[in-house]
Amino acid sequence: MTYIVNTMKRIIITSTLILLLMCCVYASDSTVEINGIDFEIPDEYIGGELDEEEYELEDIFSIKCVDDDVPDAIGLWAEEHDFTKDLTIGNHPVRYFYQYNEYVHDNYSHAYLVSGDSVYEITWVGNEITDDIEKLIKNTPSSNIDDDAFYNALDMSYELYKADKIEKLNQDAQYNNLEAKYHSSSNDNNDDTRFKELLITYYNTH
Repeated sequence: MTYIVNTMKRIIITSTLILLLMCCVYASDSTVEINGIDFEIPDEYIGGELDEEEYELEDIFSIKCVDDDVPDAIGLWAEEHDFTKDLTIGNHPVRYFYQYNEYVHDNYSHAYLVSGDSVYEITWVGNEITDDIEKLIKNTPSSNIDDDAFYNALDMSYELYKADKIEKLNQDAQYNNLEAKYHSSSNDNNDDTRFKELLITYYNTH
């Protein structure tokens, strides 16, 4: 009889621990830390993958710290958007874009904001800032950066993106021009190794 009672106690204790652990996992999933900042994930976006700098749920929602490369993060959307707007949500200046995305066959939204001293990009499927997204941004720790400084930094990042893109296009044009000159002056048995050597010499001297 004592054995049965002890066994039942173990089962009850084990079941209680499992329930507590499940609750802890759920609480952890609903609040995620990205680069030292806590974000409260809306219920419909819980269950994604998390690393140090990004939380992502498939192709429908993500939060990412973009401190390492703001120009690339914002450049494409600043250039190819269907709608853009600067607005304030809670204590955060926000730059918002949306554009139709052929990959997901729907509109895709991007919101850029500062929390603490870091810049974050929030993306989701849709063409509006929903109540859940607005609540998420409002509940995020405030920005330590002045609104004008934030928007100016984004504008400068876009200019850097355009400059890098122009440089890449120029490099491609120079490459194509050099390739055409080489092939037009060589015999039918083109030596690709020699061409690569010429390219290396060219880019090392320009």
